[in-house]
Amino acid sequence: MDVDDLTAALASHTPDPEAVLAALQTKRRRRARRRVLAAGCAAVVAAGVITLWSAGSGTPTAPTATYGASGCATFPLQENFTTAREEGFTVVLAKGVLTGRSASPAGPVYAEMRLTDVKTLSGPEIRSESTVWLRSDAGPDGGPVPGTPTGSLWARDGNLLGIIAPEPDPGGPEGPVMRVAPVVDGQVVLSTAGCWLEDRPTHAFPGPLAEIPGSNSYRRAAESGFQTVPLSKVERLASH
Repeated sequence: MDVDDLTAALASHTPDPEAVLAALQTKRRRRARRRVLAAGCAAVVAAGVITLWSAGSGTPTAPTATYGASGCATFPLQENFTTAREEGFTVVLAKGVLTGRSASPAGPVYAEMRLTDVKTLSGPEIRSESTVWLRSDAGPDGGPVPGTPTGSLWARDGNLLGIIAPEPDPGGPEGPVMRVAPVVDGQVVLSTAGCWLEDRPTHAFPGPLAEIPGSNSYRRAAESGFQTVPLSKVERLASH
């Protein structure tokens, strides 16, 4: 085979640049969607504009509101649950109690929680007595990590709604990580804690909640306020 034939043979196996770019963009969109779902914060920040990838569309959609240093943007519950199903996440109702274990491999501190009375709404089944990790927005020195959601909050009796990632966080502790929202008196409480935000009118919530000790998540979330959505609606959205 002469040089020209060799060059032609190699060229015949060279990937189409447009196909390579399209595949790269698809992978980036998938990572962005998983980040929004797992962490609840904006997935792409470019030229100072926060952008969310709309579940299933592959196209960016601007959020209706953003919430300061927490990096949160409105991401409707239906999109949370649709993306959870598509990405293999699990949505549960459960009771949770902290085990006292914490970890901070690189970045925010995580606290371990044991789940009981688990009801799996969608995704792979999670059994009672399983343990998960909750994020705080605090670093090892106790100060907040800029651009992270306002920690984790759940009901004082342990009741919660959770979205559990099938894989550990990059740079986080080994084991599943859960994004959590409190469930109180038949209502799911939405706030910047975990970036549970709706772009539709909801009802205010004034009551106390549980948090990771020392995280100050409640105080920081209260600065933007709490709202509620009926649990019956959330179960319907998560199950279909």
